[in-house]
Amino acid sequence: MCGQDPAAVGYLVPAAIGTPTLISIVTVCLNPGPPLRACLESVASQTFRAREHIVIDGGSGGETVAILRERSDALAFWSSEPDSGIAEAMNKGLAHCTGDWLLFLHADDRLASPDALASVAQVLEATPADVVGFPIYFGAGSRLLRPRGGGPWLRLKTGFLHQATFIRRQVFERVGGYRPEYPLAMDYEFFLRCWLAGVRMATSEVVVPTHMGDTGLSSRKDWPTVRRRLADERAIHQAHARNRAQLALYWIYWKVYPAYKRTIAALLP
Repeated sequence: MCGQDPAAVGYLVPAAIGTPTLISIVTVCLNPGPPLRACLESVASQTFRAREHIVIDGGSGGETVAILRERSDALAFWSSEPDSGIAEAMNKGLAHCTGDWLLFLHADDRLASPDALASVAQVLEATPADVVGFPIYFGAGSRLLRPRGGGPWLRLKTGFLHQATFIRRQVFERVGGYRPEYPLAMDYEFFLRCWLAGVRMATSEVVVPTHMGDTGLSSRKDWPTVRRRLADERAIHQAHARNRAQLALYWIYWKVYPAYKRTIAALLP
């Protein structure tokens, strides 16, 4: 398994900013409804000005396009056209980014405060890492979720919350974009691919920059959706296993884990 530079992993602290870091924010959506407006306003209200916001809509039309036209002065780019899913939309947004760092903030998410990006930028200026994960507030109760970061556990589950993970643009040039063949776990596969490639990864709790809603696909707990997500994860494991020993461990894992997840799904309301 690939290891990490210890200096690039762990708790990061702010540093004084010289030249402002340009942050690109990509929002992808399909029929998002009112949450899109809150997402756009949370970015537009940032005190940190070295930013750009790109919105890729999957062809919603109607209210969504009206909102995007209304807010177009605050957007670097937006489009509304059919796509094959979230991964393709994220890659489309990536193609329009010019920033040093990228954040994928979807329509059901919003930046938690007007100073969120300013605080994040100080951390990004201080780190040699190329992927930096921050905590998020989740759901109506604002439950705090923390990233685990890069490490061997990425072999099984993601260690980053993409709604609050900032990625240097050069990382995509190095490892590629998001893969549409994993429609519900494309972010997990991307972070695993980064770790396997030796990309420097870190976490920080200096700021909680993002509030994530609980209505997206990744938040759904019904068994059909969970089963689809597990199928993606299993395919990812098989694609990235490097030897027979790892394949054997995955075989054991997938004999046990789905039953556990189905039990949890059955217990939820």
